[in-house]
Amino acid sequence: MKKRLISLVAAAALVGGVAVAGAPQVAKAGTVTVKGDTQATLYGFVWANYGWINQMGGDPDSSNMPLPDATSSSSKLYQSTYDETKAYANILTTRLGFTFKNEDANLNGRLEMDFWGGGGGSLRVRRAYVQHNFDNFYLLIGQEWILEEMFSSISAGFTAPAGFDEVILRVPQIRVGTNLDLGSASLDLALALEYEGARAVRSCSTGVNGYTPADVDRVTFTTVAARAVLHLDTGFGAPARLYAWGSVIPVYMTANDNYVDESETSYAFGAGVKVPISMFTIGGNFQYSDGATGYAGVTDGLQPASYYVNANGDSEDTEMYAWNVNLTVTPMSCITVGAEYDYVEFKNDNVFDGTKPDVKTFVGNINIKTTKYTKLTLEWRHVKAEDFDATGLTYDDDFSGDQVYARYLYTF
Repeated sequence: MKKRLISLVAAAALVGGVAVAGAPQVAKAGTVTVKGDTQATLYGFVWANYGWINQMGGDPDSSNMPLPDATSSSSKLYQSTYDETKAYANILTTRLGFTFKNEDANLNGRLEMDFWGGGGGSLRVRRAYVQHNFDNFYLLIGQEWILEEMFSSISAGFTAPAGFDEVILRVPQIRVGTNLDLGSASLDLALALEYEGARAVRSCSTGVNGYTPADVDRVTFTTVAARAVLHLDTGFGAPARLYAWGSVIPVYMTANDNYVDESETSYAFGAGVKVPISMFTIGGNFQYSDGATGYAGVTDGLQPASYYVNANGDSEDTEMYAWNVNLTVTPMSCITVGAEYDYVEFKNDNVFDGTKPDVKTFVGNINIKTTKYTKLTLEWRHVKAEDFDATGLTYDDDFSGDQVYARYLYTF
């Protein structure tokens, strides 16, 4: 029983987010003395980032969309800005955290902070939860990464490529999960009620073709999300990972006098695979949403709305399709080279006249392990957007831009 419980706690930690695959991994700095039977461990990292962009909107740390060259807006962001560049540097992503563990009570927890609060420079709580581990399942209550966030991109940029930059990220939630031992494989299962899932149901600033973007009016039930992760021993290297998730987001919407407090049910699902083969790691991810375009995470005011409504009160929902493929190669223990292609497309035939706005992102990076605790990452991204004039958010139907990042990470 003791061996089984130890295995369960380790699996619960993986599914529950104590060590999230793809998130920045940190080394434990040491144990902090506390009263009682609770053990506290300090950890964190310093994230120093420099960004340079050409023809991209917003700041290098917070953008995954190129800058349109023509629109009716009077905002400088959308004026004719050929060859406009911007540089940016910060350490706001630096994090400091504590993990807590009480073996007698079968409890563990986490408190993690960064420096984005108050407009930058002050502490902000990112993750804060307590997890109760039972004989064959766990219960997590608090603020943690959403089940839908699987860190699908290899990009080192703070903002993931369009299509996989979920806008919800971390939310208060109630989560239950378990792990099934299948011999040469293990299956992690989790179900959660997540608050603020309605943020994935997006509005926008401009209507088009007689349609008005709808806004979320109220939420009467939290988002229901489920996820399954299969870890499979292939014999080629580290275990392969296959996952699938789904979410249902019931909301009420409003747009005009003929469409006030109307019920809509948005939903989304995704799947992916990651297969290590010797020095190579191959990955691929897909996600789809109906009425929950926020899962794409398109930045700089160019995200199409989830729902559009005409003067008669007829509503049309926007679908989103996103996929990516990536490859990393580690020829030696201190160097990893990666490449990725991301694609996202939006479909709303009646509103967009059959046109499908899309974004393509090309990523190339190199990670250099400079010491046992530090890593330098250099990355280039080229982003191309097409047919966004169909959304009414810009008159430019074809625009592109480039990003360059240099990140130095010290973990402790």
